[in-house]
Amino acid sequence: MTDNLIEIRDLNVAFNGQKVVRDLCLDIRPGECLALVGESGSGKSVTAHSILQLLPDCDTQSSGSIRYRGQELLGAEARTLQKLRGDRIAMIFQEPMTSLNPLHSIEKQIGETLLLHKGLGGKAAQARILELLRLVGIQKPEERLKAYPHQLSGGQRQRVMIAMALACEPELLIADEPTTALDVTVQRKILLLLKSLQQRLGMSLLLISHDLNLVRSIAQRVCVMKAGQIVEQAPCETLFTAPQHPYSRVLLNAEPEGEALPRDEREVVLQVDDLNVQFQIGGGLFRRKQYLRAVDGISLSLQRGKTLGIVGESGSGKSTLGQAILRLLDSEGSIR
Repeated sequence: MTDNLIEIRDLNVAFNGQKVVRDLCLDIRPGECLALVGESGSGKSVTAHSILQLLPDCDTQSSGSIRYRGQELLGAEARTLQKLRGDRIAMIFQEPMTSLNPLHSIEKQIGETLLLHKGLGGKAAQARILELLRLVGIQKPEERLKAYPHQLSGGQRQRVMIAMALACEPELLIADEPTTALDVTVQRKILLLLKSLQQRLGMSLLLISHDLNLVRSIAQRVCVMKAGQIVEQAPCETLFTAPQHPYSRVLLNAEPEGEALPRDEREVVLQVDDLNVQFQIGGGLFRRKQYLRAVDGISLSLQRGKTLGIVGESGSGKSTLGQAILRLLDSEGSIR
């Protein structure tokens, strides 16, 4: 037996003969948060998918060794992998809208994992599902059981993915860019949630991210990947304060900084005054109509050659404002 939960040795992965992961060696210890960082295409997600053998069989060539508590996973039988996936090792994928089944309710999708691995069904499964939804911070979970993915916000869908991954209390949770598609405020909530759940449940967390601020706030150890290889491994603070490899320094120096340019009062190309957009959300022939005011009295101006940023969390009205300016939505007010 080994002290490491996961041991990867000399892992090579190629697609159609082209290597994307090269001679990779990596350990994941029980209870730790390990971060894989690097630019797009460096092999982070391929490495993570290799642990659960989720890469397509056709045109994929893999060699080396991936062991979970001493058990070889590379080339393991489908029955062995099925027992591990979603049970001892679980994964949160990058985009929950494409990972959740649009035809099944939230209750059914989480319930499938409980039925497959724990044999739970009926009221026992429903009680466990409600417990999981509360654990990940879903408000009024009883009202969400019959909801479909399109009826939830991006942050809620990601929380459902986390609940599904935690259903069987895995020893290792792989989080592949878990906050990429989320707004800044929701990203922070999901990050704090993952951190608290890891500590509470004592599980290991493999975090794949290009967001260095996120990594620094949660990881204990960091591996930097470039062109399919790990070029540096170090404790988190050591890497951020004294990176050794030139590419690590490039990554850290790539963080944006600076201030906006001074405003230049040139020709105004867009002037919006007191713009209002509302949507009917209830009512009908025999009921009083109800409206949601999605854009409420917005005024702005934009000069030629300038960039105006519209920021805010999901549902704050950003996209509605843009569509109203292009007259793709009915609105009240002035757009010049």
